[in-house]
Amino acid sequence: MATIVTRHEPAHVVFEAPEYHGDGSLRSAAYEFAGSCESGWRVLRNGERHLELGPGYRLLRTLCCGICSTDLDRHFLPFPLPQVTGHELVARDRAGRRYVVEINASHAARAVTDACPFCSSGLSRHCPERIVLGIHDLPGGFGAWVLVPKRAAIAIPPELSDEAAALIEPFAAARNAVERIAPRAGDRLAVLGTRRLGLLVVAALAAERRAKKLDFTILALSRGQDLLARSLELGADEGVVVTGDGESLDSGLADVVVDTTASPAGLELALRLAAREVHVKSTHGQPSGGLRHVTELVVDEISLARFPTAESEGLERLRRLGRFRADGRPRVVWLASALPPQWLGPNADVLVESDAARALSVVESAADGLPRADIAVLDESAGIDEVLRPSEARPVSLVRPRGEILLLASARSSEAAAPLPHAVIERGLRVSSSRCGDFHAALAALGRDPELKRVSRTLITHRFPVHQIERAFSVARSHRCIKVLVQHPVEGR
Repeated sequence: MATIVTRHEPAHVVFEAPEYHGDGSLRSAAYEFAGSCESGWRVLRNGERHLELGPGYRLLRTLCCGICSTDLDRHFLPFPLPQVTGHELVARDRAGRRYVVEINASHAARAVTDACPFCSSGLSRHCPERIVLGIHDLPGGFGAWVLVPKRAAIAIPPELSDEAAALIEPFAAARNAVERIAPRAGDRLAVLGTRRLGLLVVAALAAERRAKKLDFTILALSRGQDLLARSLELGADEGVVVTGDGESLDSGLADVVVDTTASPAGLELALRLAAREVHVKSTHGQPSGGLRHVTELVVDEISLARFPTAESEGLERLRRLGRFRADGRPRVVWLASALPPQWLGPNADVLVESDAARALSVVESAADGLPRADIAVLDESAGIDEVLRPSEARPVSLVRPRGEILLLASARSSEAAAPLPHAVIERGLRVSSSRCGDFHAALAALGRDPELKRVSRTLITHRFPVHQIERAFSVARSHRCIKVLVQHPVEGR
């Protein structure tokens, strides 16, 4: 299946592409793209209207695309299917110039003038009107052709191979995790699940250590000895094989644990192993840690922490989170039954509410910047899901992207039913999250750090032509594989 048949006319291509369906199967469909970057595009599927795209998209031809865990478990995500998936791609234009592609089709990425407060505030990757290449609506890199936002197509240096370039998207995501964690000298950092993304997190941590000359320890935790050997090759200092449910591992063995397992059980293990922070990178779409909306927490890059008891710590948090407000005063939605502390009111815009949906309505009606709260404060762990998605009918959080949900120390939570909020309340654990990263920064890191050259050799273990994509997905699910690269035939190469 999925043999590519194309007819190349000015701003008009026809091709067969493999679509991911709700049962996890891949089936071929006929696609047609017609239009221009200036006027917009019409996308037909099996001869019928499928998608209308406005201006700001370029037509590129796909060279190759990696398979990641999101591609394998796409049916868990809350976006329509079937879809042509694939977002770790390398593509080229008519002149043969090669590009990597940032996946978020926001107003800013399309260079469309719009009064979007997210794009104008530097949160364009979280633009609520974006569609996402290979994940949400926009056909992805397992198709022979892609329509990509014109500012999202980033030229690849000639010296970088297609295989190395195909890892820019996940490597940028790994670097984003490292930046969010901000490792400290003397830290012990563990990466749980050193496979596709986990190995890149190890490489990004090691690159951060070299670039900033920081002294911290990188511990790789994996179920396979071979994966640990690859982790050590990419910069880990120690490797430990995880057996069973990880019961042999000591609680609090690392200051920070990065969970890349894409597994609810993996998150619960990470919560036990971390002394200070768990950083979640998995968008598997399943309930985890006693929460329904962990994937949404990661997509929005929201953090969970305990509400500060010391005024000085609280004021520092307000200063940090108020940077998206013109006056520097963060918007705090107080959903707890206890009264806010006296120091909060003079330093923040505080909305006292008992219902997350009503609070969202209030903050969205305000005409002063981002229509979200910067912080939500709770005394019930059950309220976390309500803050993340006040309305199940709308994919919108009460808290802005990169905002925080804070739990009072007196909040109620059951460890058995909700281990994630329980760890925050009882142990003061911070739970942070991240997803996409900066492609320019990732390319720059590859250019200045010769040690990163080995990443593609270490990670890419299998290659398949696109007409064997079903076999490629099957192999990608197997334990003998780390990263599969799907390659398209392209004339003239």
